[in-house]
Amino acid sequence: MTPPRRPREGKFHNICAAIHQALAAASTALDYGPRGIHGKAALHLAAESGRDGVAGELLRRGAFASAKSKLGHTPLHSAAAAGHAALALLLARTHGAAVDALTLRRRTPLHLAATSGQLAVCRTLLQLKADVNAVDDLIQDDDDHDDDHDDGTQCSYQGGQTALHLAADSGHPSVVALFVERHPALVAVADGRGRTCAHIAAARGSAPVLRQLLHHRRPGVTAVRTQASGSTPLQLAAAGGHVQAVRILLEAGASPAAEDSEGMAAIHLAAKHGHTGVLEVLKQRFPFNVTSTKTGFTALHVAARFGQVDFAREMLASVSAAPESTRPNPVNVAAGRDAAPESGLTPLHLAAQAGHESLVRLLLNHPSTQEDLQAGPQATTPLHLACQGGHAAVAGLLLSRAALPLLRTLDQRGHSCLHLAATAGHVETLRLLLGQGADINATDKLALPLRCRQSGCTPLHVAARAGRLPAVRALLESGAVGSAECRDGRTALEHAAGGGHRHVLALLLRHSTPTAQRLIHNRRFVYDLMVCGRQCEFRVIDEFVLLAPAPLEAAVKLTRAFGAAALREKERSVDLDLAARHCQALATDLLSLAVGSQSAGAAALLQAVDERGLSLLDVLIECHQRAVAAHPAVQHHLSDVWRGGLRWPSWCLALLLLGFLVCPPLWVAFSLPLGHRFTRIPIIKFLCHLASHLFLLSLFVLTVVWPPITPIAEGHLLPSWNEWLLLTWLLGLLLAELRQGQLVGRGSGGSRFGLAWIRLLVLGLSGLALLCHLSALAFPAGSHALLECLCARNVLLAKALAFCCVQLLDFLSFHHLFGPWAIIISDLMKDLARFGMVLGIFHVAFTLHLTALCQPVYPQGDPVGNSSTAASAWDPPTAAQTTLDVTVLLFFSLFGMGDQNSLPDVSRSPSIVSTLVNATFGVYLIVTLIVLINLLIAMMSDTYQRIQAQSDTQWKFGRAVLVREATRRTTPPAPLNVVTQLLWLLQRCACRKGTVDLPSESLADAGEEVDRLSNSHSIVIPVHSTSSWLHCFARRWPKVSPAESQRVGERLRPCRIEDVLDWRAVAQRYRAMKGTLEESQHHRNFEESLLPTAAPQL
Repeated sequence: MTPPRRPREGKFHNICAAIHQALAAASTALDYGPRGIHGKAALHLAAESGRDGVAGELLRRGAFASAKSKLGHTPLHSAAAAGHAALALLLARTHGAAVDALTLRRRTPLHLAATSGQLAVCRTLLQLKADVNAVDDLIQDDDDHDDDHDDGTQCSYQGGQTALHLAADSGHPSVVALFVERHPALVAVADGRGRTCAHIAAARGSAPVLRQLLHHRRPGVTAVRTQASGSTPLQLAAAGGHVQAVRILLEAGASPAAEDSEGMAAIHLAAKHGHTGVLEVLKQRFPFNVTSTKTGFTALHVAARFGQVDFAREMLASVSAAPESTRPNPVNVAAGRDAAPESGLTPLHLAAQAGHESLVRLLLNHPSTQEDLQAGPQATTPLHLACQGGHAAVAGLLLSRAALPLLRTLDQRGHSCLHLAATAGHVETLRLLLGQGADINATDKLALPLRCRQSGCTPLHVAARAGRLPAVRALLESGAVGSAECRDGRTALEHAAGGGHRHVLALLLRHSTPTAQRLIHNRRFVYDLMVCGRQCEFRVIDEFVLLAPAPLEAAVKLTRAFGAAALREKERSVDLDLAARHCQALATDLLSLAVGSQSAGAAALLQAVDERGLSLLDVLIECHQRAVAAHPAVQHHLSDVWRGGLRWPSWCLALLLLGFLVCPPLWVAFSLPLGHRFTRIPIIKFLCHLASHLFLLSLFVLTVVWPPITPIAEGHLLPSWNEWLLLTWLLGLLLAELRQGQLVGRGSGGSRFGLAWIRLLVLGLSGLALLCHLSALAFPAGSHALLECLCARNVLLAKALAFCCVQLLDFLSFHHLFGPWAIIISDLMKDLARFGMVLGIFHVAFTLHLTALCQPVYPQGDPVGNSSTAASAWDPPTAAQTTLDVTVLLFFSLFGMGDQNSLPDVSRSPSIVSTLVNATFGVYLIVTLIVLINLLIAMMSDTYQRIQAQSDTQWKFGRAVLVREATRRTTPPAPLNVVTQLLWLLQRCACRKGTVDLPSESLADAGEEVDRLSNSHSIVIPVHSTSSWLHCFARRWPKVSPAESQRVGERLRPCRIEDVLDWRAVAQRYRAMKGTLEESQHHRNFEESLLPTAAPQL
């Protein structure tokens, strides 16, 4: 049997088989294979393109009808957006696709159909019971839209919209009609911004949509307001310039007088945006001159404020150009405003304030405009507002009408246009006003009830106070006076410092004329200067000092001012101390540069005087400038002054002191002002006073030490020769201290430094000894009371002798070997005093405790006790049990002179008391010997290490004080000053009796004159002077002509500190040393380019 023949497989058959296999594979891939870049499956693509057959085949093969793309779009979303109603019905009804599926933005298919205007799809979805109240999510931006948005929306809303809102926003009246017909309540639903469909359509200018809304729900469409701004549909349409929408709403009964939360009616909003077409529609239904109840502005005011020239031109054809704004009702003031707007303003004011040049020109050309009208509570003119805003072009237009009257007009605060421009820092406006003739130094003038301390300010004051650096520079260029003061006496420099504007302060420092001395004594300025200096590493302080007439003097006094401020301002004391140390270092550097810049050395500089007549050395001492006074140049000058021109070696001076002690007449000759020059030499005066002190010691020794010339046992009350001499010596010391106290009280330069307080102690003890001696006269001769009084006198004199020996340290402090030691010892004594106070507290506590424990408990002779003596009554404590004995015992136990056996007897107490006493004594030794004594040693070691580095500086400063006091000292040592005082009294008596023809001012007055002269330049001592009070006493005063007296006075007048050398060169050298010379040269060139002459210094 022949097998059947197979059909021949041709090429067409192979192609069909391949196509069939490809379709099968493609169908599987479309459903389950990889998706596109947006995560779309094959069903999404078929739904977008409306391929019903392909979509049906995919669904028949199991494609998921609710599959979502990356943005959450289902095939139903795609079909709805594309307008394929049949496909949408197939997906939803046949295959169960979710009708209200949400995208990532919470949009349903109904949202997309309404947005695209797909009426058939919307009707189909509504039949499928789609949720018409579903709202989409809030959208922050429109950067994430993609190809899924085939509806053409631009995401110009903030979300929370229903499908009806989207249809109204997209301008689809048929869709809107469908929704309103099916669901009328949706018309009143607001979106996320509080807008209804009417608001959205009005803002879009969609007239057909508005007609549909007004046709179905007319009463609620025109009056509803937004939640955010309170706007009506008419206001939104007017703001958008939609003329047709405005006309429709007006015909529907919308109120043109309604205002939003900002007080804007429809005509105001049209004026704000310049929609003249809306104005044409509104002018038949609404008056132009109606003012807002919340702002008080008319539409012309609004147009002027926002620069709408065409709108204003249209309005000026019907209204006046100068309507004044009314005062709004405080109840109706717009929410969110801090205060009600000013009333009485004209459109010209608002246009000038906003700087609209074209609109200002339009208003000025109108005949009813008043360019000089002062309006508002501040009585401002349009020029004031233009200058305050910095609109130079507008200010030029206003000045072209009336320049001088406008420039001289002041507002309610007394400010001129120049003040306002300077406060705001508008340089171009400032130059325009100055070019038109504005007074650059004019002061603000407030009305009497409104006067305040900051009135009387010039434009430079207000610009400096506001920190306007370009404005300050422009005013200085134009010749503003930097030294002008306001009502409270403050200059522009002080205002800039008070505001913390360091750049303005640095600029004013180079152009201001007030003296640095006045500013240094201004506490407020000193504090403000520190604040500015901290912002720039004290460079402003450097400029202030270097630009002063005498930088060294300014640095020294500024250091003292910062130190005093640090004591007052506790919160900024650290910063003030840093500023003080910076100024002290600056003063030291300036002194080094100043001494090196002159060949005469430091003598001429330190002898120069300030405005008070004090020499620079006195200023250093007065301001406690230890580091500056310790400068080698100052110390070298002090050494020259100390020797007074003598070139004697040290052995000659020692031999002279020995001659004083061996030959007292020689000491008298050198001490009294007999016409020689030695009374003017400080070292000779020092040796004379040292010899006087040694004589005093010898008299003390002869009086109270061995061998006593008048023993106490003899009871002699009549003083012997040594006691008379001692009394005379003490009287001389008293006169010297009274003289010193008089100088200190008058502020004439006297001071008490170092161990000067010991002299007062010696005088006090000697005075008590004198009282004891006098009180002995009240007792009979040979009585014990008399002898005890004399014994008390000798005890007091012995104490005075001890303090006189300690006072020798005061004389040794002049020497460089002993002076630093005296500083260290004085500080260690302070530590010892603090330690003594702490030790005293513990000592008293343990003394009282031990005394209480050692009180006897049992009577004497009680068998319970250890005593064998019988007594029935309580016996008083023995001597060893008193508080004084316990105190002495504990004190000497600190030095190992007391042990357990020295404790009081406790035999009449219980046995436990003995244990307590021993334990208490042991604790006392532990606390005092181990803790407190070691603490004292550690504290003194720390003090010594801390002071050792500073002791040399402090000693040099103390040496300067001692040399100055020795130079100023004009009275001879005790007791020779008693003789001179007696001679002066005799002279006064002789002058009163007329027996001596001498001027009334002789001895004492001459001494005071010497003190006064020495106070002015204390270190400048004429070495070869031969004038003295004895010489004046012996001869008549010479008569000198007034002209010759004037010439002598000019020749002897000391040089001022600012004139002693070229401080500008010193400042330049300092800047070069610090690396700021380039910057200084730049400032100097700038300064010379501004002023025709050299700028005045501080």
